[in-house]
Amino acid sequence: MGQNVVKIKSRIKSVTGAYKVTSAMKLVSTVKLKQWKNKMLANKDYTTQLNEVVDLLLMFSKKNNSPFMKINESAKKKLYVIISSTLGLCGSYNTNIFKVSDAKISKDDDAIILGQKGITRYSKGEFKIISGFEENYSLTDKALVNKIKKYILNKYLKGIYSEIHIIYSEYKNSLVFLAKDYMLLPFINNAEESNDYPPIFEPSIDELVDKLIPFYLETCLYSKLLESAVCEQAARSNAMENATNNAKDLLDELHIEFNKARQGAITQEITEIVAAAKAM
Repeated sequence: MGQNVVKIKSRIKSVTGAYKVTSAMKLVSTVKLKQWKNKMLANKDYTTQLNEVVDLLLMFSKKNNSPFMKINESAKKKLYVIISSTLGLCGSYNTNIFKVSDAKISKDDDAIILGQKGITRYSKGEFKIISGFEENYSLTDKALVNKIKKYILNKYLKGIYSEIHIIYSEYKNSLVFLAKDYMLLPFINNAEESNDYPPIFEPSIDELVDKLIPFYLETCLYSKLLESAVCEQAARSNAMENATNNAKDLLDELHIEFNKARQGAITQEITEIVAAAKAM
């Protein structure tokens, strides 16, 4: 009976240590989530305004010959930008990204992988990984965004890729975020033609489209990276909260078992003392 008490005591000590770690990580991730979420919401207002400008421009653009709005039909492969995490303990965040990636990317396609988890996952050569982006950037580092944008524009204008996609996590709320495949290029004109009088564009619409789409592409890429960072912190916060709650429940059960074992040990000792006294 005494050995059982010692074992339970040892388990309580180890679970208490895990409880302290998960509690601390939950607090840290919650603070980071709030910071990243504020950045995302501030950027969302800017991105919304830019989208309205682009939609207005395309609404009155009856015919545009911009290379960014044409599919490179001669190209036989696509490029995917996969956003994963570098750190772990974030629940199913990376798993959901990998499910979409496995379903969308073929062995002939190329990929730019951000985050050490994604690099490790696809290190067996499922498809070609573009080198030069493995540095330990912050996901929202402007240098990283600019580097990816330049690579995308250069390769797409050369006709190497038919389409360019980004696989990221879309933020719904702090509990719901979905892995999505978003096509960056070609830029699809979904704007409906308007019968209203068009505004005066200076310079011409074609020139504005050629200049605005690369800028829009950079903004869109940054927005997706920022949204993924928010989802990662939310996933980690939820995972650590669940782990903390599980540790707390386990501690409660262990304390009950410990009290039962200790009471049993005391009862057994009293019984032995009484039996010895009667024998005398």
